[in-house]
Amino acid sequence: MAFAIRCIIRGSVRVTREGRRQMKKSLVILLACGSLFAGAAEIGGVKLDDTAKVSGQDLVFNGGGIRTKYGIAKVYVAGLYAAQKTNNADAVVNAVTPRRVVLSMLRKVEAEKLHESLLDGLEENTTEAEFAALQPRLKEMNAIFQGVKEVKEGDLIALDFLPGKGTQITVRGQIRDVIGGDDFSRALLRVWLGKKPVSDSLKSGMLGGK
Repeated sequence: MAFAIRCIIRGSVRVTREGRRQMKKSLVILLACGSLFAGAAEIGGVKLDDTAKVSGQDLVFNGGGIRTKYGIAKVYVAGLYAAQKTNNADAVVNAVTPRRVVLSMLRKVEAEKLHESLLDGLEENTTEAEFAALQPRLKEMNAIFQGVKEVKEGDLIALDFLPGKGTQITVRGQIRDVIGGDDFSRALLRVWLGKKPVSDSLKSGMLGGK
């Protein structure tokens, strides 16, 4: 009888230890999965990476939001990446480190229309003299969008702002061109982060707000 009892006890211990091992394995898996998705954002059904590497530098996701037209039509999800998180628009615009703005299209749009929208935002956030000085670079940007023709739902546009070099424009994974000048980079960033952004709610979201 005593032997039988000892066997039962030992068996229960073995089960308990096995259960602990299984629990530890499950915990490791859960922690691993959590690390994969920690900090990643989903906006408008679009998943945005929590980090990005631009010009060899690691950037963090600062915030994002949805660009709407007439308050109804959802055009794209925009995400901002910076060297460190901040809610200061001027700090992002004037940073001497790389920045990135990602546009994930939510609908089909003629590239010309998207270009016109960017032009309007640029003009709203620059002086007359500044806008005039940007004209040669704006023609370069126009040529890029003319070559793209249209963007569709799911297409990605990456705007990389590279201090001392310019703004690199990538469409659907293909680098289109680099438009020179830090002044152009600052002006383009102000489309979303300037005093008169294309959307106040989008600006707030890109700066980490709700």
